[in-house]
Parts: sequence; C-alpha cells; structure tokens
Amino acid sequence: MSAAPQALLSALPLAAILAAFAWSFAEATIFFIVVDVLLTFIAVALGLRVALLASLAAAIGAACGGIVMWRYGLSDPTAATALLATVPLVSADMIGKGMAGMAEANWPLAMLQGSVTGIPYKVYAVAAGKEGLTALLFFSVTIPVRLVRFAVATSLVAAISALLGRRLDLRRRLMLMATFWLLFYGEFWWRWFS
Repeated sequence: MSAAPQALLSALPLAAILAAFAWSFAEATIFFIVVDVLLTFIAVALGLRVALLASLAAAIGAACGGIVMWRYGLSDPTAATALLATVPLVSADMIGKGMAGMAEANWPLAMLQGSVTGIPYKVYAVAAGKEGLTALLFFSVTIPVRLVRFAVATSLVAAISALLGRRLDLRRRLMLMATFWLLFYGEFWWRWFS
C-alpha cells in the first residue's frame, strides 16, 4: 500500500473520534439525530477500541454542549424551554418528563433513565440550568451517564459485527447498519407524524 492511502487509513480513527465529539455537541444543543448512529458505524468499520474512544469523546462532547444549554436554562429558562419545543422529534411530554426528573433529588438517575427511554439530553441540560445545579456538577455527572449508553451500544454492535464478519463483508455489514437506522428513524418519524 502506498504512503498516501496508508496515511489516510491511519487518520480515520482520529477523524472518527473528533466527529463523535462534534456530533454529540450538536446533539446536546439543537441537532436531533442521536450520535449513536455515528458510533455504531464506527464500531462496525473501525472496531470496538476506536468505537469506545469515540464514545468517550461523544460523552465529553455532550457534556460541553450540555453546558451551553445549561447556561441558557439558567439565564432564560422560558426561552430555553421554548427552543426545545422547536427541535424536531422533541415533544411537550418529553420536555415535561425531563424537567420533572431534574427537579428531583435523584436527578442523575432521571438522566440515566432518559438516555434509554428517548428523552433528549438537551432537555435535561436546560432543566439543570433552570434548577440552578452547578455547571461543574452537571458536567461531571453527564460524562458517565452518556458514556454508559454509548459504550453499551458500541460494544453490542461491535460484537454482532464480529459475528457477522464471518459471513458478511464490511460493505454488507455497513449496509445492515444503515438499514437498521433507516428503519429506526422511519418508524420514529411515522409515529411522530401519525
């Protein structure tokens, strides 16, 4: 292999990790497609080690984006909540449940439950500001809460990809991943607009 393609291949893991950080930052603010999409593709294409590093970068990216939303929720909770209502696929019910969870003493558990029940993290970030939680506390709780979901998803996908790798080449495994996410979001959009 020549030097140029080899250099490109060696740059892919770093690019994937940086992309995970950026995507997760965007998702923590106003973007509405979960970073899990990217992380699972990384798990299939680049393996578990890179996917776990990308998961950590995504957790840190979420915490950084969460601080932006925390600040908005602290300074103008009404406007911040109104902004949440404009994000596609974020319902009033999600906002209400997330806000209520952050008002409880066990708010880290509410954030963890929300990460697997579909309540967007950005709701918790705005609510954390509204509730007056300190930035450092919210930031430090965010990283492990987000990392749990990301690490589980990437580990599961990497394991399935390794099993399928005996029968399917990388292109077909990536196509399967794309099909999964198209069906996932297709069903989500269908429910949302029905």
